[in-house]
Amino acid sequence: MLDFLKNIFTNVDTKALVARIIFAVVLTFVYYLFFFYAKKRNLQLYTYIVTGTLAVLFALSFLVAPQELSVYVYLALGLLAALGLMLFISDINRHIFRLSLKRKVFRDSLADHYGSEDLSKSVAEIVKSCLRLSKTDTGALIVLADHMSDEILDSGIKINSEITAELIETLFFPKTPLHDGAVIITANKVVAAGCYLPLTQAQNLPREFGTRHRAAIGVSAAFPDCTAIVVSEETGIISAMHDGKIKRYLDSRQLQDLLDCAMGLSDESAEERLWGENRQ
Repeated sequence: MLDFLKNIFTNVDTKALVARIIFAVVLTFVYYLFFFYAKKRNLQLYTYIVTGTLAVLFALSFLVAPQELSVYVYLALGLLAALGLMLFISDINRHIFRLSLKRKVFRDSLADHYGSEDLSKSVAEIVKSCLRLSKTDTGALIVLADHMSDEILDSGIKINSEITAELIETLFFPKTPLHDGAVIITANKVVAAGCYLPLTQAQNLPREFGTRHRAAIGVSAAFPDCTAIVVSEETGIISAMHDGKIKRYLDSRQLQDLLDCAMGLSDESAEERLWGENRQ
């Protein structure tokens, strides 16, 4: 193995040496990121695969000439990097989103267009509907998002209506055609109902979490700017999900604070206090 590493960085001209050094630095950075995400998601399988592959390459280095082994080393490292990209692309997208100014720009434009009074009224209507649904143990899933994919919107029925407690309660009335799906709220409007959301594959969730909770976590992880509100059909407990994080047993005050953040009525410091600066 030592001979193999030595040959990689010595038996070449200056340009090739610089290229290989850059390749090694970039690959090291890539693997650092992937191990970082694997640790945060408690995904040990990826670390086992990487460690096992490197151990096999180390063993082969004693049996195969370095110049014959190099192509397999590059191929293995490239495949592992591609696997990491496939596994953690959603995490990478979420972190890139947090660094962007997109949400701040949207919040400012939303407040300018509708005004804080209109947005506060919508928040009050959502809180009212959730409390009523909670008292009757009526299941509900409401998603507030700066934007939503056409695929999700097309899975439901377009509504494009003003936000009222009565409308939301009607949409989730048991045994109606739309009560099982999600209501999507964007730009101070109920834009669609009966929408189907991506389900999270996480395994370490409370046993009482059903399909609505898994859908809420899934959509909040896929769209970091959205906030999902769930009313449990079994217990009436109100929960909220944002950027993959969960808050449960919400009362009216807590729910209003979370919705104020979702509607852009609070600043970023308030959001960090509610959800935490380093959200997972």
